[in-house]
Amino acid sequence: MAKAAKIIAILLAAMVLLVVIAAVLVQTQWAREKIEDELSQRLDGRAVEIGSLEFDWGFPLGVSVGDVEVANPAWAEHPYMLKLDAMQAKLEVGALLTGDLRLQSLELDQPEIHLDRQADGRSNWAALTPDESSSDSTSPIQPDIIRIQNGRLTYRDAGLDAEVTLDIATTDNGAGQRQLSIEGSGNVQGKPLTLSLRGEPPAQALASDAPYAVTLTGQLGEIQARFSGEAKQLPQLDSLNGRLTVSAPDSAELMAFDHPAIDIPAFDFSTRLKRDGPRWALEDNDLKTGESHLTGALTLDKGDTPELTVRMQGDRLDLNRWGVMRLLSVDSNDTPADATGDQQSLQQRAQKLLQPLRRYRGEVDLSLDKLLYGDSVLSDIVLKGSLAEQRLDIERLHAAQGDGTISASGSFDLTESSLSGTLDLTIEELDLGRALEPMGYPKLGTLDGEVHAKLGQNSARLSDTHLRYENPARDLWIDVDATATESGLQLMGNARRNGVPLHFELEVGALDELLNDRPYPIEGTIRSRESELTVDGTITYPLQFSAADLAVSLKGPNPANLNALTGLSLPSLTSYQLRGQLLWEDQQLRLLGLRAQWGESDLSGDIRLSLAGRPMLWVNLHSNTLHTSDLKAPDTPTDPNDGRVFSDESLGLDALRDRDAIVRYEADNMMTKAIPLNAVKFKVELDEGVLVADPLTLAIGKGKANGRLRLDVRPQQPTGELQLDITSVTLSPVLREANLPQVAQDSAKTMGGQLDLTFEGQSLGAMAADLDGKLELAMSGGKLDMLAVELLGLDAGEAAVAALADSDQVDMNCAYLRFVSNQGTASLAQLYINTSDSNITGGGEIDLGSEQLDLAFETRAKDFSLLSGNSPIQLKGTLSDPQVSVVSDQLIARVLASVAGALIAPPLAILPWVEAGLGEGSGVGCRKALAEFEQGSAS
Repeated sequence: MAKAAKIIAILLAAMVLLVVIAAVLVQTQWAREKIEDELSQRLDGRAVEIGSLEFDWGFPLGVSVGDVEVANPAWAEHPYMLKLDAMQAKLEVGALLTGDLRLQSLELDQPEIHLDRQADGRSNWAALTPDESSSDSTSPIQPDIIRIQNGRLTYRDAGLDAEVTLDIATTDNGAGQRQLSIEGSGNVQGKPLTLSLRGEPPAQALASDAPYAVTLTGQLGEIQARFSGEAKQLPQLDSLNGRLTVSAPDSAELMAFDHPAIDIPAFDFSTRLKRDGPRWALEDNDLKTGESHLTGALTLDKGDTPELTVRMQGDRLDLNRWGVMRLLSVDSNDTPADATGDQQSLQQRAQKLLQPLRRYRGEVDLSLDKLLYGDSVLSDIVLKGSLAEQRLDIERLHAAQGDGTISASGSFDLTESSLSGTLDLTIEELDLGRALEPMGYPKLGTLDGEVHAKLGQNSARLSDTHLRYENPARDLWIDVDATATESGLQLMGNARRNGVPLHFELEVGALDELLNDRPYPIEGTIRSRESELTVDGTITYPLQFSAADLAVSLKGPNPANLNALTGLSLPSLTSYQLRGQLLWEDQQLRLLGLRAQWGESDLSGDIRLSLAGRPMLWVNLHSNTLHTSDLKAPDTPTDPNDGRVFSDESLGLDALRDRDAIVRYEADNMMTKAIPLNAVKFKVELDEGVLVADPLTLAIGKGKANGRLRLDVRPQQPTGELQLDITSVTLSPVLREANLPQVAQDSAKTMGGQLDLTFEGQSLGAMAADLDGKLELAMSGGKLDMLAVELLGLDAGEAAVAALADSDQVDMNCAYLRFVSNQGTASLAQLYINTSDSNITGGGEIDLGSEQLDLAFETRAKDFSLLSGNSPIQLKGTLSDPQVSVVSDQLIARVLASVAGALIAPPLAILPWVEAGLGEGSGVGCRKALAEFEQGSAS
């Protein structure tokens, strides 16, 4: 309203002045056009029209102007900035002779002024107020009498989403008493606005330093306000003194133009509002809302050094009722425009925070019995402090939370670019989770201890500092002592995580280095029982852990011992040690130069994990030697699955759904007793829940096995496919490396085969119970050897060989078997073993779900003139505990019926599996057996 009054006064003053100049010249059409042209130039060329211009020559000089129109810019909503039906002015002639413009009276009939501001800040009045910073509060015209009839002012502001209309008039109250009356209505951000002002004669309002009594009432939405008092130096309102009351009978919204509106409860607020130039004061404040009652005073002096004084006390303040927590939530979720790619250091943030304080003086004395925010409550809140001469003194800061408290005192010198001073902080059983949950940190624990810090320009030292942190929800406990050293800080203490104890001794950088963007040094050890981690390197932005470059070394008796501590699923191995360079930056973790050793096995390579968006893992590892016996700890139970080969324990495949990976691994030598491999190489890609291992290469002796595995973990029950081709595998060299020279010499020659399976399930047991596909294996040459099965640990095999063969070692020309599985039932579709004097055949089924065996085998002599003492056998029991029994005479017929048909020779397709150019004699046994079978069939 002050801005509008000033614009009106300037516009009318310019018009009156030009009219007077015209009167001095001559009352002609030319003079009127001259006035229009001068006003147009002052308004950046806008059209100005004056319908009539008349003078009453006398004392005082009378001037009448009619039908005045001043156009708006083309972008404005209303076509006119000013429209005036008539203006009559009486001027003192004597003052004109001395160069002054003094009005005895000014009458305005139906003046209309339309002010408009665009969203980009442009306004239609800018040409009239070129110097917005001018502090001159003197009105351009100060008539003794002002009369206004049917005046109207409209104001439209696109940036504030506001439209207001004011109806302005003067009324006579008798005995020469005139009163200014303004009635207004409109809306601001969609909320209705009403205004009503009653004041003394408007001429008095324009008089310099004269007090002007005014009563203003208004309502915006549900919020009502009233001011009754005096104002001086209108229209600038440089002096105010009166009673201000603001209230809302019901809940309402308080607009915040840079944020969403704040919900506020019903309240009543009253204060004595005083302004004297740059000094504003709210005295005798009294705020009541619900159960809250706050009183006090606030003073702000906006001089060269702004000074703020706050003295407030209250019994209860509920920030939830005032919508502050919702506003804080919006702020925490907003991303500053300059946050992307420009992370400020803590030092820069501290400088940014302290910079404004250097320009201020002030005192604060605040006490509050109870503060409620979110579901949290603080009590006995006290804040006393002062700011003067760029020095901040905290006399007392205290708050209680249940049985916990936090208290602080200190002083800080703000004259330098960095913080210096002292801080003493005492914390007793403060529940950080309860205190910070409304800010989005609900899972923190309890903090207890003392911090005594002395901050210097380039240093920060701690003394007698001890902190204890407990978080029962995460089973975490930390007890640390911090001591300043010549080079930084020494941190020593103990901790416990998931019941596992820790002890740490760390040397870190100086405390003040936490506040800059340089890498922060850290060196030391962390021990947990017999495991030990050593670190040496730097962390950038330690409190944010933005980046790290650490040389790490870890050793212990078993990685699985760290699972409870870390929450990871590390494998159970023998004693180990590893080292590497750990890098963390831009949400990417890298372990470079990894070197690991456990048992007789080794591992080296690089690992990279990206956590920017969907997690992505890259692994490139190599082993010179991998002993499969090292893949489990020495004390691991030999039968961890309750007598089952295929465990029902979940493989945890669900974890593969929300991450991707590329893994490459190669082992030059793999030593295993059950499956004698001498090299392994594979590449695994995991993409959007589909895992593909291709190629999957196993080098076995001089032969190889090539395969492909596909696993789709997207369904609730993962599905998979496995293909494996085994070609010309000579086991003798591998068995010799496995310290089985006697078996290598006689028992195993050349093997080959094919595997093609599909499966479904979350565990190996479930996959086996659903298995479909086939397995074919062939071996050429070797011996059916009692020694071999004994050394391989096959107890049931000894009984089977004894029942089917006449001696401990029988020459074997060719062996072939084919299993066909359908929904977990594996049928032995064909078994053919050709020895020097007999053929062995068999059949039956294996229920892979229950792992139950139901197989039968029979030896058939090649020369029926020879009487053989061998009898058919049954193989019952389970995969982990097979039971062999010789069939009695009474059961011979039934057992033989269970054998899969007559003796059938293997297909010719097996020959490439066992003879692919590996030298003289390769595959000869099977070729000989097939030729022998054909001759027998022809005869």
